[in-house]
Amino acid sequence: MYYHLRDHMYLAQFRDELILLDTKLDKYTICFKQLSDLFGHILEENSFCSEAKVSSSSEAQVSQDLTYIHKLLEDNIIERKTSPYPFQVDRKLKSDGVSNVDWRLPLENKNISVNIHVLRALFTLIKVNFYMKFTGLYRAIQLIKNTHKSRPKYIIPKDEELRKLANIVNKACLLYPTRIKCLEWAMTYVLLALKRGWKCNLEIGVQNYPFFAHAWVECDGKIVMDSQDLRKGLAVILNEPFRRLKR
Repeated sequence: MYYHLRDHMYLAQFRDELILLDTKLDKYTICFKQLSDLFGHILEENSFCSEAKVSSSSEAQVSQDLTYIHKLLEDNIIERKTSPYPFQVDRKLKSDGVSNVDWRLPLENKNISVNIHVLRALFTLIKVNFYMKFTGLYRAIQLIKNTHKSRPKYIIPKDEELRKLANIVNKACLLYPTRIKCLEWAMTYVLLALKRGWKCNLEIGVQNYPFFAHAWVECDGKIVMDSQDLRKGLAVILNEPFRRLKR
């Protein structure tokens, strides 16, 4: 028996602490050391495959860990499976994080004409904002995952194509009546990219000391229209729909 995170839960490590993202509650939780160690055991080392075979230095520790496991099961944070947890947990053990991230739409996109592509992007942006406001982050992520299932094969587009789509999304955001945040921008871009058959991921990176989260689009290991340092400085807690598997 193995343990997996539920499909609405995501996990990453920044320095010595694990950070949990609950997409149903749109809430981040910083795990204390014992819980961080426990997640490492049950998700990556698979050393708690069975509750009857727990490896620990003390009986009290075993009892405490099993109590945590039962609580995590009750709270729908983890679930039992018959195979090992397949997904990679990003760990930034020695990162200094990032600073001075001031995400803004470029003003030069004001001069782009409104065409059918911009209108489609605007419609997608409205849809993303509707999902985020009325159904929450989890349903918005499911929208991305379900869109991904509509095609059997995806390609890596050229950099120029990625830039053109970014300009289209930027123009749609400038037409939107309220300010767009990085998460809505990235979700809109990924949905449009998937419909074009492009292999693009929504990624969310996090850090502690102080806590900070930022969303961007990833394609072929590179960040689209944002700083490439983000993936180095932040622990990537979410990457969908092309989720990275353990090596």
